[in-house]
Amino acid sequence: MKRYLYIVVSSILSGFFITIGATVYLCCLKDGNDFNAKIWGSLFFGIGLFSIIQFQTWLYTGKVGQALDHKPKFLIDLLICCIVNILAVIGLSFLFKLTNMGQSLGDISNSIVTKKQEAPWYSILITSFGCGMMIYIAVKGQQVCSSQVGKIILVFFSVSVFILAGFDHVIANASYYTYAGYIDSKTILYFILMAIGNGLGSIFLDGLLKLQNYLRPKENEIESKNDSKVND
Repeated sequence: MKRYLYIVVSSILSGFFITIGATVYLCCLKDGNDFNAKIWGSLFFGIGLFSIIQFQTWLYTGKVGQALDHKPKFLIDLLICCIVNILAVIGLSFLFKLTNMGQSLGDISNSIVTKKQEAPWYSILITSFGCGMMIYIAVKGQQVCSSQVGKIILVFFSVSVFILAGFDHVIANASYYTYAGYIDSKTILYFILMAIGNGLGSIFLDGLLKLQNYLRPKENEIESKNDSKVND
């Protein structure tokens, strides 16, 4: 029971961090939706994921890439995490919407949400898949990168890439939809597709890396092959 309570509290924190990142991104677009504004906004968005990694809180898109390392019951943890992440984002975004910046955030979000709602279902699944890969790179990069500067670059640039590429992040999108005040049956379906796509992207990349590591020749095997060539 304590474990699930921990996941809930940690997931709320992650939802808040993502909301802050999504909100500052929208604020950068208030004075113009040009590409330079998107670049700056996408980089500032990275504070959300950076905070999550530093404080080690639970974010669905950050944890789902670990699915292959856990038993099937881990899927329950992921489901709880995803639902709480979304609810936390909706709650904090709704509060921000009540402030004097609510109207402008709503206008900008409406244009973002409209494009997503007009996209076919397979497009949402594919863009979500791409986002899952980028978040996996950011999170896994913290473990494999020895440079502190490199770790920071991986986080902020991975986030910037998925935003500029138009990839869909199921948790971040909850903020845009809340600001836009948009929800219908299609929205729910698309959020399910986003969660699935994010998960598949992360797990797919993790699986490929595991396969690469499994197939990678060991140093002694490489040396023995080199020796045999020399002897020949």
